[in-house]
Amino acid sequence: MGPPSPFSDAARTWAAVAHLAPLLGYFVLIGQILLPLAVLLWGPKDPLVQAHAKESLNGQISYTLYGLALWLLALTVVGLVLAVPLALGLVLLVLWNMVHGALAAGRGEAYAYRLILRLVP
Repeated sequence: MGPPSPFSDAARTWAAVAHLAPLLGYFVLIGQILLPLAVLLWGPKDPLVQAHAKESLNGQISYTLYGLALWLLALTVVGLVLAVPLALGLVLLVLWNMVHGALAAGRGEAYAYRLILRLVP
């Protein structure tokens, strides 16, 4: 067992929530973006929580933009052949990053999403 995390249990929990809350947000229009934004703005001002909320928010914004691009690509006949496997890959990438981000947050470690735009500094 490694050394104890310098962050409180509450901070690690909030940081993990920032990664997993978008799963619920997908059932509400742009909720996947609003929930990490809410954690960033109104959650604890702990550095761990803020860093994970920003990372989750950047990821969700990026993946939403990628999904919209795939949807537009699917409107073409040739694009549909490409869009379906790319969309499946995007879903797997999103879930991978959310789960690994939440696990890293639970350990009190930093995590960087893969293949995202850094729009929120």
